[in-house]
Amino acid sequence: MKRMTWALGLVAAAAIGVAVAPEGAAATADTISTDRSTVREYPGRLVLANAVKGDRAEVTAHCGDWVRIRVTTAHAMATPVGWVLRSNLTRASQSGGLAGVPERCGTDADRWRDWVGAINAPFHSLRKVTEGGTTGWRRITFGTRVTLTAGEQCTPSLNYTRRDGADDVVDPAQRVDLDLSKVSYRYVTQDGSVALVSAPRAGGSTYGVWSFVPSSCVQPKDRPTVYFDEPVMQLRDISGLSTGTSYSDATIRSRGCTAGLLSPSRPRFGFWPDPEPANRPACPV
Repeated sequence: MKRMTWALGLVAAAAIGVAVAPEGAAATADTISTDRSTVREYPGRLVLANAVKGDRAEVTAHCGDWVRIRVTTAHAMATPVGWVLRSNLTRASQSGGLAGVPERCGTDADRWRDWVGAINAPFHSLRKVTEGGTTGWRRITFGTRVTLTAGEQCTPSLNYTRRDGADDVVDPAQRVDLDLSKVSYRYVTQDGSVALVSAPRAGGSTYGVWSFVPSSCVQPKDRPTVYFDEPVMQLRDISGLSTGTSYSDATIRSRGCTAGLLSPSRPRFGFWPDPEPANRPACPV
């Protein structure tokens, strides 16, 4: 029943508000041009999978710098549908490359519900920390630093697959060489078997590569949990709050806050990302 519910949710999410452009229309057929392109559930938000260079993509909509695609590929991929950066596509990145493609922002915003079981911090959240002698609330915009259990099975992979009647499984054919001394955790999948992590390429850029490992590989580092264990709260209005800035209790209260809610199904891995506000605990200040 769980997998059927997921399947129905995926079909619905794939269809919400996005019309597939007619066959033969400008820019509907494209390819991934970069070595890797994160496929997200909503423009700029949670990573669900990775497309790779040469993957064929059907463009169905765009929103700012983001393009919604359906990928055709031979490699394992939990979902072939999602949003990628326009610059990661061959034709769409060119001037006029999206001619005839509808602009449809606001789709897929809640698609994470079909994929995420727990997350390191709720959306639109801040944590209370002391830095530089000042205690206050700071925006959370990054993963929680973790370590990975040693072993080949814990080497990150660009993708994982879902299976009916069995656990999600990381694809061993898409292992990627990353600096495992700098791993950050973001979320576990709905069934709790696979975790999304980020780490820079070994000896390369400081920017992390989003990839997947078995959740059993993810271990806490410098804290007792793999998620933010300080007081955490969500704001109704997070606009205008800068990263790296400490905010007072009064500022937080004035913006309408509620406490983060640990995941009912995967509490060891953090919070339920975005429950209905009425179901969240009271504001902690």
